[in-house]
Amino acid sequence: MKKRKVAALFFCGALAVSMLAGCSQGQTGGDDKAGAEDDKKAEAEADPSDPAGYYQYSYEVEGMGTWVNYIHLYEESSIGQVFYAGFASNQITVAGTYEITETPCDYSVYMTREDQEGGKLTDGSADYTITFKGFDGADLGSCAYDGEYIYNDTTGVAGTGAENVAYQKDPEGMDGKYGQADSGYKGEVGVAYLSAVSPDDETCTVKLNHNGTYEDLMDVLVEGTWTMSDDGKTFTLTPDDEGDTAATLVLSDDGTTATYTPDGGTAVTLNVDTQKAVSYCFAAVIPAAENNTGADVDIKLNCYGDSTCEVIISAYGVDMPLDQGTYEVSAEGTATVHLDTAGNLTSEVIDNLPSIVVSYTGTPIGDINATLAFAMTE
Repeated sequence: MKKRKVAALFFCGALAVSMLAGCSQGQTGGDDKAGAEDDKKAEAEADPSDPAGYYQYSYEVEGMGTWVNYIHLYEESSIGQVFYAGFASNQITVAGTYEITETPCDYSVYMTREDQEGGKLTDGSADYTITFKGFDGADLGSCAYDGEYIYNDTTGVAGTGAENVAYQKDPEGMDGKYGQADSGYKGEVGVAYLSAVSPDDETCTVKLNHNGTYEDLMDVLVEGTWTMSDDGKTFTLTPDDEGDTAATLVLSDDGTTATYTPDGGTAVTLNVDTQKAVSYCFAAVIPAAENNTGADVDIKLNCYGDSTCEVIISAYGVDMPLDQGTYEVSAEGTATVHLDTAGNLTSEVIDNLPSIVVSYTGTPIGDINATLAFAMTE
C-alpha cells in the first residue's frame, strides 16, 4: 500500500508557519510566574543519567494557537534507545536512535522564541553529548545535552521554525499542557522502523513503528505491539485484541525479504522496503514534445532524511538517476540543494508553490529546463 511520507505531506504548512514567524507571541510559559516555576521544577529534576521524556520548544502563532515542537527520548527498548522528533505540531517528523555520552560539547543556540526572532544566540558548553542516528544508520548529528536541555544545533533533527534552538525537558510530560493536544505529544505519528509488502498484492503490508506498535494488513487490520530478538532478525507481533491473530516476521540475511507467519497459518515471503525515506519532493512532467523519448517524462528531485538528494527521470516505467548531492532547509523554509551537475539551487515560490528550477544539457532525453514544484510523496 502506498503511503505518503508525513514530512513531505505537510511541508507547505511548515513553510506557511515560518512566514508567520513575525506574528508569534513568544515562547509559551517563558514570561509569566507559572513559566518560571516550571523552569525551576525542570531544573531540579534534570538528570543526564535519566534522559527519557519530552523536551519541547513551543510558541504561540497568532490565529493558529500553540505551535509545538518536541523531541521524545524513549527508555531502552529491544531496538535500542529510540527518539522521535515532532516539529510544527507533528507535521514534520524524524525518528531513530540516540546515544548519550559524557563528552563535553559546545553549543550556540536560541534559548527562547524571542531570542530566535531577535537573532540572539547563546553560546555555552555542556558536559554531555547526545548523538542521533536514523534507523538506517545515517548520522543525523550530535549536540550538547545537560539533562534539562537538548541544545539542538543539528541539521538532521530539525524542523522549519525550530532549528538551532534549546529544547527544555517537560517534567509534566503527557499530563502537561503539551501532552493531550493532537498538536502535541498525543499526536505523535508512527514512523516506520521496518515496512514489508506482499509481492503479489501491494495492499498486504506490515509496518513496525518506532514506538513499538505495529499495523498488520496482511488480512484484516490488526494492531498491537512488537519486540525484536537479540540478533535483530525475528520480530514478534502481539495484537492488542486477544481475538486477533499474532504473528512473527523473520528477516532474511540480506534484509531484503522477510518471512511472515501468522499463528496457525501459512508462512509467506514479503519484500522489505529498503528505500531511503523521502522527506521532501519537487517534481514536474517534461512533455513528449520537449524531449527525445516520444513520451512524457517525469522528473523528480527527492530530498531524503539523511540530507542527501537525487534527481531522477522516469519514462516507460524506467527510472534513471540524473544528478545527486545534498540539501538543507533554512529557518525561513527555503530549500537549498547542492547538486554535482546542476550546482547550488535555492527554492522560490512560483505559482504559490515552493519550486526549484533545474537545467541540464546533453542528457539521454535531451536538454532539460524544468521548474520542479513541491509535490506530495508516496
